[in-house]
Amino acid sequence: MTGRFGKLLIPGLVWMNLSLTLHLMGETEAAFSTQETSVTMAYSMAFVFPATIQQMEEQAKVQAKEIGRLYRVYEDLNQEEALLLKEKMVEGNEALQTLHRKMESYYQEALIDPKEFHYVIEGFLKVDKLVGDIDAEEEITRLESYIESLQGAEETPVQPKKADEEAGPASVDNGKQEGESE
Repeated sequence: MTGRFGKLLIPGLVWMNLSLTLHLMGETEAAFSTQETSVTMAYSMAFVFPATIQQMEEQAKVQAKEIGRLYRVYEDLNQEEALLLKEKMVEGNEALQTLHRKMESYYQEALIDPKEFHYVIEGFLKVDKLVGDIDAEEEITRLESYIESLQGAEETPVQPKKADEEAGPASVDNGKQEGESE
């Protein structure tokens, strides 16, 4: 009997112990002392990369230097060279203005979140200063007036020679006629 009683007694005691424990404790709820709320993470995509802005700044610097260099040498040129120089200056100015407009559109977008896109604002301000310092329109106007003065200088000597030639034979004839009459 002890063998049979021992085989039934231990599992029975374990079962009664578990039943009594469940009955005494009842249902439990787990409570945590620290709870972390779920935070949504917002990712914003850059509409332009910093490297792109730096590249555009460098292009603007190169264009501004080129326009400045071209403008300094125009006084020693003939009319044909000055016209070619004017074309280069106009092309350089158009390229600089295109960069400025593109940077300005980025700048307008960056104003929505200036902290995050500070590099765009800084880059635009640098390019804007370059464009303001160059004043290519005024330089092109001066170059055009220089070209016009070259055209006027070429035409001026030709006109007096023609006038002298036309007046010369008439005055010679007038001189002879006066001389003949006397």
